[in-house]
Amino acid sequence: MKIQYKGALTMTLFGAVIVTLLSLGYDILSYRIVIDKETSNIKNISREVAQHVNSHLKQKAAVAITLSSAPLIKDALLKSNAEFTVLSAEERKQEIDSRNQQWINTVDSNDPFIQAYMGNPVAEYLKYQQIIMPREYGEIFLTNRYGVIIATTGKLTTLAHRHKYWWLACFDNGQGRIFLDDRGFDSSVQGYVLGVVIPIKNGNEVIGILKCNVNIMGELTDIVQEFGRQIHCSMKIVRTGGLIISERDVVPLSTRLNEALIKPLAKKVSGTITITENNKTQLVAFSPVQITTGSKKFGFGGHQESIDHIKGNSGEAWHVVISQREEDAMVAAHKATSIIILIGAIITLLAAAVANLLGKLAAKPIVKLATIARNIGEGDLDSRIDMNSNDEIGNLAKSLNKMAQNLQESMASRDELIFEVEQRKKAEEKLHILSTTDELTGADNRRAFNTKLHTNIGRAKRYNEPLSLLLLDIDHFKKVNDSYGHDVGDMVLKSLVCALTESIRQEDIVARWGGEEFSILLPQTGKDAALQQAERLRIKISDYDFPTVSHITVSIGCTELQVQDTPSSLIKRADKALYQAKEAGRNIVKFC
Repeated sequence: MKIQYKGALTMTLFGAVIVTLLSLGYDILSYRIVIDKETSNIKNISREVAQHVNSHLKQKAAVAITLSSAPLIKDALLKSNAEFTVLSAEERKQEIDSRNQQWINTVDSNDPFIQAYMGNPVAEYLKYQQIIMPREYGEIFLTNRYGVIIATTGKLTTLAHRHKYWWLACFDNGQGRIFLDDRGFDSSVQGYVLGVVIPIKNGNEVIGILKCNVNIMGELTDIVQEFGRQIHCSMKIVRTGGLIISERDVVPLSTRLNEALIKPLAKKVSGTITITENNKTQLVAFSPVQITTGSKKFGFGGHQESIDHIKGNSGEAWHVVISQREEDAMVAAHKATSIIILIGAIITLLAAAVANLLGKLAAKPIVKLATIARNIGEGDLDSRIDMNSNDEIGNLAKSLNKMAQNLQESMASRDELIFEVEQRKKAEEKLHILSTTDELTGADNRRAFNTKLHTNIGRAKRYNEPLSLLLLDIDHFKKVNDSYGHDVGDMVLKSLVCALTESIRQEDIVARWGGEEFSILLPQTGKDAALQQAERLRIKISDYDFPTVSHITVSIGCTELQVQDTPSSLIKRADKALYQAKEAGRNIVKFC
């Protein structure tokens, strides 16, 4: 075997051994690092999601507290309590039992006796809450301090509720605390229901109990699916005993957790565990939803079953459980190992080539070959060897010339690839602009506005800053299209956006909401400043010289962000204000 080949073979074997040892060492070392990192990551995420669910439940309670604070409710409770207080304990018991029995025996909800509770002003107020917040509430009803319903949105099973676990938990021996009733599956609404029970006080005295049955499952499912898509892990919300409340594509309360997880959940603290399921190792993290563990301010729980619900909560908390297959966690590490092997193989091959070239130094002509090879290595790809011999040196010269040619072609291909990548980036940037911009006016489209609205609402709530929203609609715009044609109508819309853009701050956001309707988001702007800005815009537009049509007017609805607002509720209130402006004769600003 020639010396150059011996050198190449030695370098190849040596490189193979080194690459094998490096890849094995990296794989062993990275396993524990990756597992610890991924376990910590899903634990942090489980805490974040648990906090998100916790905030969501607190928000439900806050809305119910706001609902219960109406003077109408307090007055009705004081009147009802006075009616029962004058009776002796025995007389009061007999009166409550009599009314409760009559309620149970009366089937027709239109009966005057039933309507006295379903048609009074408080009941109408509660029904209105159901209307303005569709799909939010099931039944809402109000009891006095003796547990007797005084108003309800529907006919319940009984009129008297003082003996029920949720009433007693909320009354709390007269101290009063918010109680979240985890009812499980409620047959009255055919779905998973959470009862939000609020004590109503007059001073320090509990004078009544308000219960709102909230349809919670859709929102829990949204949380699970949204976070699940972001982290590519299995996520579920479960009870301490293992029943799964919410998991993607799983019917609530129909399945249970792996039994190995039940004992750790019972401690009601955050933690991690490794289990084996279906012959696959799983990394599992769990965190309790704090509000469901119970506190002085909030009670949480339920009954296993009652007349109208099954699979209720029997003293369990809620937990967010995230699981990830170990093999999925190790994907990145295995890829890194593959890269090490690939790079090592390349380096080994290059080393073998170098050994081959060094072996040929024994021959004088190799000096010339080395010089040319060096030129090529320094980037002079035009260098060529002029050697016509048919021996090994000649063959090597031809091979070196061929290599230089291939490198030139590779460099040309690389330049073309870089150009294509740059063109693709430009195209993607253009597509992004098209997807977030209204093609006609150049303003943000509805999709982009919704994204910015979510961001600004989050920022306003986080830093306790004001935020206002304007909805603007061109008055009698149909007449413009009918009288002058759609081309003129389009010119009016473009000019309107120009007028708006000239009149607002750089941080304000203008978007075409649809048709001739536009939305303007005013960060760090309260009610008074928003109304002033809206009035300035209305006057400017009415004085603005539009092409062909000369002058137009607009109606503007204005609203300010409230603590409990969602993007949907904020937009609805602005839309309501716009509707009021149009009803008031147009060319006017209204606040709601």
